[in-house]
Amino acid sequence: MTLRLLVLLVLAGPVAAQPWGQAQNSVEQWLQGHEVQTQGLSLAVPTWVEDGAFVAIDLTLRDAQPPVSLSLLRSGEDDPRIATLHVQAWEAPLRLSTRVRLPRSQQLIVLARDGRGRVWLAAQAVEVLSSSCLSPSSAQPGSNLGPLQAWLEPHGRGLELRSLLRHPMETGRRSSVDGQLLPRHLPTHFEVSGTHGNLLRIEPFEGLAANPYWRMLLPAGQTPLLLCWVDADGRAFSRQLP
Repeated sequence: MTLRLLVLLVLAGPVAAQPWGQAQNSVEQWLQGHEVQTQGLSLAVPTWVEDGAFVAIDLTLRDAQPPVSLSLLRSGEDDPRIATLHVQAWEAPLRLSTRVRLPRSQQLIVLARDGRGRVWLAAQAVEVLSSSCLSPSSAQPGSNLGPLQAWLEPHGRGLELRSLLRHPMETGRRSSVDGQLLPRHLPTHFEVSGTHGNLLRIEPFEGLAANPYWRMLLPAGQTPLLLCWVDADGRAFSRQLP
């Protein structure tokens, strides 16, 4: 039995009816040799959006053992990668929210692997009516690059962390109003550290929406927190939360 056929038998509903498109190789490499868990990972995303430049997604992973690795993919682009994440600690269940960019209608795919080697897969088709992520930009390069904003609030027994970096996330595929191709400009990584070490590390790719936003529920007793985005040119944007 081929890996693709095994995945289609394991997964139920609309996910099973769709191929993975440009993300096929990434999905197969992630699942190679592992049985896909049928419960535990869920993905909440609109089934249709007016503008694919900012598509909000929420994912939940239950009963996972740390550390957890996650891969966010999209099926319709030459580079299917949105972001890869490594999470060391969280307030159970693991819940993450962010925004992605979709130039066209396609599938969003989330893959997860925990410390016991178990793997999960969730996917959702999203219909995009239009998308401004490839529209010409009138801004000067670097003009929409700003400081890191962050908020930390009590949430149940843990803490809700929200962060926002003002950043264009230029993919190298968009032009300015005068027709010149804008250079590729992406951050290299985002880290959140607490009193007991690293909690979260994210590597963003061009599928992540401009002005990257992340929300996560953390366990209590991790403060103070240090957040740090590192840009491609070596600049670091950091913020400490008490």
